Amino acid sequence: MKRILFVCTGNTCRSPMAEVILKTKLKLSGIRGISVKSAGLTATDGEKMSKNSLRALKLLGYKPYGFKSSRATGATLIKSDVVICMTREHKSHISNFPNVFAMSEITGYDIADPYGGDINVYVKTSHEIEDACNIILQKIIEEKGEK
Repeated sequence: MKRILFVCTGNTCRSPMAEVILKTKLKLSGIRGISVKSAGLTATDGEKMSKNSLRALKLLGYKPYGFKSSRATGATLIKSDVVICMTREHKSHISNFPNVFAMSEITGYDIADPYGGDINVYVKTSHEIEDACNIILQKIIEEKGEK
């Protein structure tokens, strides 16, 4: 099973939204054999997803589940086949691990932290993440087609 890990700072806003969105897109596309998780560089284990992240996902039509945050550990990073960081700065903290990418390497832009912003900021962020997940999904479909 291929493992994709999204990484941000606190694992309550961006990376959990990416996790929910990509998992949903994979399921709707009928793609199996890929595990999608998220973690934060400074996360506290067991925190809930932020309320505005939940609201933004619901506005986009996603059904968030009982998410709980987790800290990105060396073991988590090593077990992941692909690690996608929300920003280049996140990547710089864990670039010594294999297969670590910044979102900007995939999309051309970092995903800014919406923390503390109003719902409009979170909705904008969720749209950016959804666009990024569409690109990732397309890469997965192309990769599966080559095998």
